[in-house]
Amino acid sequence: MPSLECRVEGRPVFVLPIPAGRAASLGRGQEADLCIPEETCLSRRHAEVWLEGRNLKVRRLPESSNPIYHAGEPKEDFEVEPGGFFVIGKTKFRFSVEEAEHAGEAALGKPTLEDTLGQQELYAIGTSSDRLRLLDLLELPEILRTKDRRDFHLHIAGLIRMATDASWACVAAEDGKVLGEDSSHDTAARPSLSRTLVSKALAGSPQPTLYCWNKAQDFKATAQEGVDWAVCAAARVAGEPALVFYAAGTGNQPVAAYRERARFVGLVADMVSRSVSNERLQGWQGRLRRFFAGPVIDKILASSDTAALEPRLAQSTVLFFDIRGFSKRTEEKNEKILSHVQELRRVMTAMTRIILDERGVVLQYMGDGILACWNVPYDDPDHVDRACCAALAMASEIGGVTGGWNCGIGIHTGQVVAGTIGSDQVFSYGILGAIVNQASRVEGLTKLVGVPILATREVAEAVSKETALARRIGRFIPAGMETPLDLFALSASGTAAETHAVYAAALDAFEKGDWKRTLELLGPLPVEDGPAQFLISQTIENCRYPPIEWRGVIRITQK
Repeated sequence: MPSLECRVEGRPVFVLPIPAGRAASLGRGQEADLCIPEETCLSRRHAEVWLEGRNLKVRRLPESSNPIYHAGEPKEDFEVEPGGFFVIGKTKFRFSVEEAEHAGEAALGKPTLEDTLGQQELYAIGTSSDRLRLLDLLELPEILRTKDRRDFHLHIAGLIRMATDASWACVAAEDGKVLGEDSSHDTAARPSLSRTLVSKALAGSPQPTLYCWNKAQDFKATAQEGVDWAVCAAARVAGEPALVFYAAGTGNQPVAAYRERARFVGLVADMVSRSVSNERLQGWQGRLRRFFAGPVIDKILASSDTAALEPRLAQSTVLFFDIRGFSKRTEEKNEKILSHVQELRRVMTAMTRIILDERGVVLQYMGDGILACWNVPYDDPDHVDRACCAALAMASEIGGVTGGWNCGIGIHTGQVVAGTIGSDQVFSYGILGAIVNQASRVEGLTKLVGVPILATREVAEAVSKETALARRIGRFIPAGMETPLDLFALSASGTAAETHAVYAAALDAFEKGDWKRTLELLGPLPVEDGPAQFLISQTIENCRYPPIEWRGVIRITQK
């Protein structure tokens, strides 16, 4: 008989049978017909439930203290179809008529014909009339794309009914809930779905299964009068609920005719499965393009090795981008942040485009910053040059996008741990390791030194002279670190080599402790030369003489 399957948090599922012909009270007290004493959110008598046709009616009683949730909203009076559910407190109530349906099937006995078509039979060449029906199948992908799911389900139900000469056809969810149906007569009663047939179809998806019943025996053809045969096939798509395609009809036909009907329903299931899979693939491609460059996406989708995205050791070039002075500009006031949101979006859009154009991977947006990398998840032999090209383009373009904003960019290259990281619930593609932390610290020094781009020695030695000119700025120990880093300012090839030669001589004198010579060499350089002004400030702040234990390394104490 119809029942409520009750799932209380922390307890196994148990079943409360629903009496026929009268309303039953649901509650926590012993006076309730359907009693769940463990559910503290239930009142002693919380609701009344009764059967109305195939569905269950539910009404919240005035004396109840907590709401009843149905379809995600609190409801006072509503109707539940078979397979549907409602929630009170921590208990989920699912309306089930499966026991009644199985009882009906048991009364029928086994069908006189049960047949499942194999894959080769599904795609065998049929008759000319069959080929005409298959033209309808070719329209399904376009219909799926242009119609909402409800209209699509109705369309398929009508297509199946007419093509199989059924009296009734439907598209249903895995739990038996009908999503769309079509009948040869408006007043025709809806047959019950054979749960056994549906289960077989789900297990063998997309191969269809056929049942025929012999009316000469002493049991009804199905649980409903006037149905002699039924066909079911299912479509399964990863990440989507399974869909069931069901047709039932009357009349005695040769077995070959029934098999052709089954074949058509199976082809519908297979076509829908392929179309939905393709639709999801295109959706994933669109989402991936927000994170990866086009060639990287192609490799991900073409790869048969899912381990390609698992965490692994890899060589990568890491880039940190940050908008200089954004926090000061907004003064940590939300109202001012809102006034700059559109400008910030334009900057991030332009910077992301440059990274993706250079085949980089955008790993994370951090407020007004971007973390990007190259050479993962797939190899790129030019990863250092591409990262440096991206950095030069970003530093050049940001002012034009916003009308005066500047940036700081830090670049480092070396071994990282790259792959999908996060939790069991939420994860993303990311990188971990000292290289990542050092690149972040390097970016933080760009403002102090007065250049838009700083790179480590590893980057400077790997980048081609055609891509960028690397000018050594000095040896630093960034705040929070103990390992010295030789840092280089990157500029476009062809910039003034003479100025760089003068600075190199001054830096050599600075690191050897001859700060008087340092000031003599740097004096003629223009005030716009950030690194020169930085060294001058270092000598002046220390009274023009190096500390007693000077080793040529500049220690930064603040981030």
